[in-house]
Amino acid sequence: MRVRVALSRHLVLNGQDYSEGDEFTVADDAATTWLRTGLVVPADGVWPDGWDSGT
Repeated sequence: MRVRVALSRHLVLNGQDYSEGDEFTVADDAATTWLRTGLVVPADGVWPDGWDSGT
């Protein structure tokens, strides 16, 4: 799944710096975990079917 770093967020992944708006791909089976962190959002704006943020 292609994800985008959320507004006002920054992360470092495998030595690569990502700031808000930057995009990268995560494994589909890990996407829910990534989305729950609040650090990323779906790049295409379409949340997975049955999405539940856990809140």
